[in-house]
Amino acid sequence: MGHLGQRGALALLVASLVLACAEQRFRLGFETDTQAPTVSIVKTAGDTMDVAKGVQFTVSARDNLGLKTITISLRGGLLLDTAITFTSAVTTADVAVNLSQPPNSTVGGRITIDVTATDGNNNSATARDSIFVINLKALSVTLFNPTPGAVTAPGKQLPIEVLATQASGIRLVGWETVGAVNVKDSTFYANQPDTVRLSDTLAIPANASAGTFLVSGFAVDSAGRRVTSSAVTVTVQLVVADSIGPVVSFSVPRRVEVRDSITVRARDPSGVASIGWVARDAGGTVLGGKTTTLGGTLTDVSVTDNLNLSLTAAQLPKLAVIKAFATDAAGNTDSARVDTLRVAPVRADSITVVNGITKPLPAGGRVADAIFNRNQNRVYLTNIDLDRLEVFDVSDTSFKTAIPVGSRPWGIALWPRDAAAGTNADTVIVANSGGTDLSIVDVSLGQQRRRVPLPLFRVQTVHSKVDPATGVINQEITEYTVSDRPQYLGVVCRGGGTCKPGGTGDVLAVYSTTPTAGQSNPLPRRGTVRWENLTSATPQSHLFWEQAGATFTSANDTLQLFVNRGPTVPEELVLGALCGRVVNKQELGFLDTTFVRNSGNFSRIIIGEGGSSATPALAFARALTYDVSLGLQTNTCGTQSEQVDLGIAGALEVRSFIANTAIPVRAVGINFNGLVSLVRADSVYVLDQNLRLKGLMSIGGPNFGMDLNFNHDFDPNTGASASGTVTKDERVAFVASPDPQIDVFDTFYFGKLASIPMRDPVIGPLRVAKLPSGEQVLIGVTARGVVTVRLPAISNSFPASRWPGGQP
Repeated sequence: MGHLGQRGALALLVASLVLACAEQRFRLGFETDTQAPTVSIVKTAGDTMDVAKGVQFTVSARDNLGLKTITISLRGGLLLDTAITFTSAVTTADVAVNLSQPPNSTVGGRITIDVTATDGNNNSATARDSIFVINLKALSVTLFNPTPGAVTAPGKQLPIEVLATQASGIRLVGWETVGAVNVKDSTFYANQPDTVRLSDTLAIPANASAGTFLVSGFAVDSAGRRVTSSAVTVTVQLVVADSIGPVVSFSVPRRVEVRDSITVRARDPSGVASIGWVARDAGGTVLGGKTTTLGGTLTDVSVTDNLNLSLTAAQLPKLAVIKAFATDAAGNTDSARVDTLRVAPVRADSITVVNGITKPLPAGGRVADAIFNRNQNRVYLTNIDLDRLEVFDVSDTSFKTAIPVGSRPWGIALWPRDAAAGTNADTVIVANSGGTDLSIVDVSLGQQRRRVPLPLFRVQTVHSKVDPATGVINQEITEYTVSDRPQYLGVVCRGGGTCKPGGTGDVLAVYSTTPTAGQSNPLPRRGTVRWENLTSATPQSHLFWEQAGATFTSANDTLQLFVNRGPTVPEELVLGALCGRVVNKQELGFLDTTFVRNSGNFSRIIIGEGGSSATPALAFARALTYDVSLGLQTNTCGTQSEQVDLGIAGALEVRSFIANTAIPVRAVGINFNGLVSLVRADSVYVLDQNLRLKGLMSIGGPNFGMDLNFNHDFDPNTGASASGTVTKDERVAFVASPDPQIDVFDTFYFGKLASIPMRDPVIGPLRVAKLPSGEQVLIGVTARGVVTVRLPAISNSFPASRWPGGQP
């Protein structure tokens, strides 16, 4: 809101009697008034407030005879000057100020309030206070250098660094000092960028006196608002005969990756000539280090270096001793100890080096799902907030150019080529949860090829009633509205085993939908699971209803389904009521986060019902398996027909899983041949292809990430490898722990084999990649970005398989 708008808003408040006034008649005759009014600022909404709730405070003024004016001036994060004039004798006034802000307002930060109350004889009183308005779009100014404790000396130099951000543009950034040194400098920006990082140097005059001065940064935005940072005190010392080394400190995480950063700071009034650090293991072997030589003119220096420690994955975790040092211009030296910076170090002067290299997302955002493409040795991650695919190269652990896709991309899967061999094309399918379509993306070209519109399903139940008067059977049809927005997805190759161009197979995208509040009872905020044929010349779709099959009772109804592809395509009846399919309506829907993953050979799917439900009775956890080889069956029912997918797990198997678990699912995983599925709930449940529970891996926590060994093709019922080439050391699963580590489990005996320590817990997807060299790499999403962990050799202590002898 501009200045006039703010003033008008305030005027409206006053005009609408937000004042509580006490009036009196003017007195006759003359009377000398020497008593000044009283005025105060009452922060009725507190010291800190959200910009969405406006800028709020109250001005209270009192006078013995009568107030004439109240002026209000706001500076800093909001500029405003206004005055209230009283035309009658008002002795008491309480002005409630509430300046509402539009959604795109850049008002925010520290706002200084100055109020002056004047009476009829021009006696006046003033009050000053401030409030802080939280607004991410507001002008923000931060002084990075100098930092508290800074020292300098006459003739030396002090680095100054100011960061200013403002969404609508910055016009001026600068700094000023007050005290023993008084200097002011600024830089004007004609192009008004939204972020400015100003680096400058303050030259201390040679004749400066000992003492202190305050340094603060400031900035002026495009609207003329001026905001000042908090001030830092700098001490000026006179150097005569310096025999004391620099004051050295450093900061480094308690748990570090080999490529994490270390920041070393040195302060000395004689000037810092050199600064550095060294890392050694417990035996004294040097693991890394660096020394930076300076001119000796700067009195307060900070350097940030990459640790780049010489350690392999097999050597981790490792304790490392860090020592930082600096030398001043007089030749004095000093060093810092880690145990002076941490309350509870792992060991005095030591840090723990753990597995992984973490890279932040290039432009921020949130990752929902990820997939590894071994053809290009890259991981593709769906960034929901930025509507794009992040492209992460496993070889050099760097992000490449992102690929724009549809609205709010969620699930992702590879396009199959040869199902038997488990090969894929350089194409991925992305579920755009902000729309009703799938993106087909050619990752080798770095662009989206096309979007596949998804159909609308009309879900109906038919209830037959006999009219007691006529004996006529009437049909009562109820239609339900469900969401069609895709969420997670997996892909299978149906028929012939090859889905490459010219092949005989069809590519089916099996996907869950993200529910919305506008759905019909009893399916509010409940998704569905469906598949869409991406290669058939004739559009083909299927909504899974088979898992909801039930016996006929008064609570269950006959189901009828139509597929609607828009006004130009005739609506298709895919399940007619005459076929008599009775379902439990509630079991047609799935909770708000339903996971879908396909096997490495694109033959099977695991579906895990996760999320939450407002109704405890509906919060059961379901897992479904889908075997595409069993096919789609079309049956004729008189004048109607039905499509029954024989590949989806039947109602009996699904309800058996509920009876054995009954805990909402947090993640799913599936191996190469689809014979082993993992469902993460209160523990990790290991299932076979028929949803029979084979065992539990004991690990809790809400983490999503888990995956199996890249070529894991075991049969959980025999413990043998289908290909006969996978060893027991590869019969493993990798599961993200609530702690900063990845736990490794055997998938036949279900025991934990090892833990791989990391810096941060994995809170998003976790994928296993296999390099051309045969080395396996874990790629996971943490709160700080994408972490890459090169796996050390895993030794499985459990037997290779069951005892090979005969019957006892």
